[in-house]
Amino acid sequence: MADRKPDMDVSVQQGLRELMQDDYALLLETFLVDAQNRLRQMRDAVGLDDMDAFRQAAHSFKGSCGNMGALALEQACLEAEGAGVAGDSQAAAAHLVTIEQAFERLKPLLG
Repeated sequence: MADRKPDMDVSVQQGLRELMQDDYALLLETFLVDAQNRLRQMRDAVGLDDMDAFRQAAHSFKGSCGNMGALALEQACLEAEGAGVAGDSQAAAAHLVTIEQAFERLKPLLG
């Protein structure tokens, strides 16, 4: 496992706030709703031992995390995606826990 990245790239968040201005709140809400959906998809996929669905959800979540500057979450999704590619359901479950923890750490930083 790679060294843990910071939870957030503050410069990306600042850039998004400047770019989006009044629409930043909508962007943030969209990200949070999408994140909950991706987490649910990953939980469901682990429960069904569907590693392809897990990989797809991790990949999609990774992209949105990168766009938001959520560095630790993006890294955790990258590693989870690898577990999905490898078909390793135990590793996928472990990565899901890491993703959920990173998401919980990130939420208060976004407001």
